This record gives sequence, C-alpha cells and structure tokens, in this order.
Amino acid sequence: MRLILHIGMHKTASTTIQRRLKANNPKLQDFGFRYASKERKTLLKAVRKKNFKPWRKLIRQAQTQGFTPIVSHEAFSHILCRPRSAKDNRCLGDWLLKKLNQAGVDVTVIGFVRDQPSYLNSHYTQHVKRFATAQSLEAYAAKAMKPSIGKRTCDPEQLFGWLDKQPSVHAVFFPYGRSITPPPSLGDGPKEPFAQVIHCLGIPDNVRFKLVANQNSQPGDLAIRTALQLSQELQREGVRLGKRAKRARTLLCQEAERRNWMETPYMGVDPELNQRIRAHFATANNRFSHRIWGCPWDQIFRPSAAAESPAPNAAEQKAIDQATQRIRRRLIPRLQRIRAWLQRLGSAIGSKKERC
Repeated sequence: MRLILHIGMHKTASTTIQRRLKANNPKLQDFGFRYASKERKTLLKAVRKKNFKPWRKLIRQAQTQGFTPIVSHEAFSHILCRPRSAKDNRCLGDWLLKKLNQAGVDVTVIGFVRDQPSYLNSHYTQHVKRFATAQSLEAYAAKAMKPSIGKRTCDPEQLFGWLDKQPSVHAVFFPYGRSITPPPSLGDGPKEPFAQVIHCLGIPDNVRFKLVANQNSQPGDLAIRTALQLSQELQREGVRLGKRAKRARTLLCQEAERRNWMETPYMGVDPELNQRIRAHFATANNRFSHRIWGCPWDQIFRPSAAAESPAPNAAEQKAIDQATQRIRRRLIPRLQRIRAWLQRLGSAIGSKKERC
C-alpha cells in the first residue's frame, strides 16, 4: 500500500493545506485517499517516542477499508531529522521509514522549502503575536543560525538531508514564497501549495476542491510592534502571561482589525541582516538546490529581501501606545497592576537607600 507524508517545513502554508485537506476529505475519498486529521498529532507524538502502534493501526485501517492515508504535520520537518537518542545518532526519520517499509508501505514524502530571511521574519512574527518572545528579530535569527535542531531551524539540508539515505522513498520538494521562480525540473505544474499536494497524489488538476480561509495570517506591522512593546514591558515588570497569552493574542487581533492594521505586513529583516542570513546558509542552500532542483538557490529565491518596514511615525506610535494600554487593562486585573506598581516603587526606594 501507499502512504502520503507531508512534513512541512514550518511557515509554508501547512495550516491552510491541512484545513483544506480536512474540508475536502469526502472528495479525496472519491479518489481513494483519506486525510488523517484526527490521528495526525498522535502519529507525531508516536514518532517522538518511537512507538509504531498508532502507525500500524492506521495502516491496518487503510488496508481494510482500501484507502491511501495522507498524514500531514509541519513539525515532522524538525522531528524526523533528530537523533533517536543521546547514544544513537541515527535519526527518527530512518526509524519511521524502516518500520513503514517492513509493514509493506510505499511512502511519498512531500515537503516545502522557504528562503531563510522570509522564513525567519514570518516565524518571528508568529511568535511575537502569540506573546512567546520579547527578543529582537536579530537575536531571534542568531539562534536560528546555531547548529541545534529546533522549531526555528531553517536549513533544508539539515532538515531533509537524511532522506538522501532513503532511495526507496519518493520525495518531492517545492520552493515556497511569493517571489520565487519555479525551477525547470518542476515543469509547468501548479504553483499554489495545496494544488501542488493534490498534483502529487495524481488527482487531475481540473478537480475542484473547497476553499478555506487563511487563519494564520499576520495581524500587521503596527500590531506586531504593539505585541512586542507589551511583551517587553511585562518582561521588565516580571509579569508572565502564562495561559493568558491566548487571550492577549485575541485582544491584539481585535485591535488590529479595529484599527485596520492587517493590510500592512511586518517586515523586520533589513538589508544587512538579510545578507548575513543568506551568507550563513549559502553553501548548504546551493548544495540542496542543485541536488533537488538542479539549479542554484538564487535562481529560485530572490537574493534581495522585501523592503524593511519603516519606523512608526508619531501618530502611529501613539496608536501603538494606546493599543498596548487597552490590551493591558483588559488582560491584567486592576489589583495585579497595583501590586506590580507597588513592587516597582519598593524596588526603586530600596535601590535609593542602597546608594545612600
């Protein structure tokens, strides 16, 4: 039997692909496929624990009912390339594919690749709007350029190089981005990510699938600056949002919609940082691009980054300050704000006494 494995990477329309696969499961079943929407997270966790039971259950169900399963999770990109353990350098991807092969499964791997400056800008804004980071984009990018594997890892050779040792696996990689030039090796195939997945399944390109709304879009440049300003203020005051981060994100998006901020996306990569990021990944990028697509990386991904967002003017900064305070008032109870103010006052008085 056959299994389709869509492995990301992050920030390449994975959520939209997954939601659209789920919305179109009845249509997919007409062509002998079923998207494993309920099992996807369980299957990912199983790989982390090297537990093949959930995968075996899916395979048996597929064999019994006669469908080809589609498994999709962007986190596979940075999970499958990790070593099995501290003492075993063989990666989890090798373990999974070996198990699938032993079960008589032919695997088709579908991946998407994004250039690093664009990826890091997008990944950073996602973390800022979720109030998961208060650091600068430059500091965020510096961590991504370290050799350790994590969610922000964006070296395609590091993420997908292990597949070179799997000649029996059919792997297809698509470049992702608004300003790419598709490589000649991909021919005249579809350009939109969901359509590219469908094309890999062998379903005719003229089949119509339901559309879904994009729910992972940016809230806009000024909204990202608002979230960053609020995160930095709370960090200085020692206030942790914890479970309230989800509420903070909702309030941020409401402010963005109310102030019509969403139409202007955040771009924090300046020309100097763009050049530094590209130079860091250049050698590995070219090796990967020549091996997968048969052409240089820069032939596909534009060397120059999109124009950096200008600094807010006085009126925009006033709006950011107002939005920050509105979110704070609705997010943090008045009593907690008073306590935080008293703590800061006490610290200030104590520091003055020490100086005396």
